[in-house]
Amino acid sequence: MALGPLFILEVVILFSFIVTGIFMFVPKKDETVHKIFFSLAIMLGILVTIIDATSLQAEFVPQIIMAWLGLIPSAVAVVIAVAKGKPTTLSKLLVLLTSVYGALGYLIIF
Repeated sequence: MALGPLFILEVVILFSFIVTGIFMFVPKKDETVHKIFFSLAIMLGILVTIIDATSLQAEFVPQIIMAWLGLIPSAVAVVIAVAKGKPTTLSKLLVLLTSVYGALGYLIIF
């Protein structure tokens, strides 16, 4: 696989998500820190999904749809976090799932 610009961008985003994911699960006394890293992880997951969906050619409609469906866990995580008033472990894991799905989608599946 050639090291194209999209691949390099994807690797940088995934490294950022690893750092964000670690700090999202590290226990802190301040709930604001969890909310900030939770929000950042959602944004990185959305960015990876956008890269996945828009980097494919127009004739790959099923793969494009599969890439956009990767945002469903993040949407559910946001609903859970809003309902509970703070990010729960389940919502954090769902955001993690979105990013892993996006990364696998770009690197392997699509």
